[in-house]
Amino acid sequence: MNRLRPTIAYITSRPHSGSTLLALLMNAHSKVISVGELKQLLHHQTCTCHGLPPEKCPFWSQVDARVYESVGLHLYELDLIDGDDDAKFLRDNEALYMALALVSGCSIIVDSSKTLRRLKRLRKAIGDGAQFDLIPINLRRGAFGTLNSVRRKGRDLSAPIDGYCKSFFETRKQLKNVHHVDIQYEYLARNPRRELARVMGEMGLVFEESQLQWRNAVIRDVGGNRMRQGSSDLIRLDESWRRELNWRLKLRILIQTLPVRLRSRLLFRLWRRWLKPVKDTPKLNP
Repeated sequence: MNRLRPTIAYITSRPHSGSTLLALLMNAHSKVISVGELKQLLHHQTCTCHGLPPEKCPFWSQVDARVYESVGLHLYELDLIDGDDDAKFLRDNEALYMALALVSGCSIIVDSSKTLRRLKRLRKAIGDGAQFDLIPINLRRGAFGTLNSVRRKGRDLSAPIDGYCKSFFETRKQLKNVHHVDIQYEYLARNPRRELARVMGEMGLVFEESQLQWRNAVIRDVGGNRMRQGSSDLIRLDESWRRELNWRLKLRILIQTLPVRLRSRLLFRLWRRWLKPVKDTPKLNP
């Protein structure tokens, strides 16, 4: 196998933070392929490009064949998240990324798995000599928009608010002294050309105007949300929280996410003792 060395643009974010939008915009570049959340390969989800399970998709079946040739495993047998064998994780993910690069012809692979656990394991794999490069992309969205998306599902906000703050500080800790790209959903939605040019520059690429016609690109993700199935290229900043959240919820979110705005981990620890977040349980929307 040709020892191509791909670069992995790993998106880490909270749910409802715009990771799908960012991945699709990057995917529309001629030298980039987005593969969505790779954990979906373990669950036999269908692909976006043909609506087929990976083993029957013309693209993913080629990837599967190359991976099997390299490590003797099919895609759904790979260690992509929760295993405890670091050597197997390195071998499996290296084989998968290599296969994706060779089949697609793209040097940049966008992995929007989002989880910090997978990012931590990928970073360790790099330290152990993996034959791919890694650039984390830390995508953030404001607390009001993120938590309003959670509220729409009828959930109590105690655990999500705690999770929002906890994730911020854990991500900050993990990416300290690590070369990465920070991007804010609100900035991306307001000015996608400027933000994409900045992100692509960090990947060693030049922004292409075709990225703003991102619906025209072939999408190879497995599984994923309904945004991948739409037809419009129009990007609208979602600020529905302004009308959907009442003043009490706005005040609650403002106060309880104050540690994030102040970048104070100490304040967050004190907040947690006082707020005592409970297990997330369904609750009617206020």
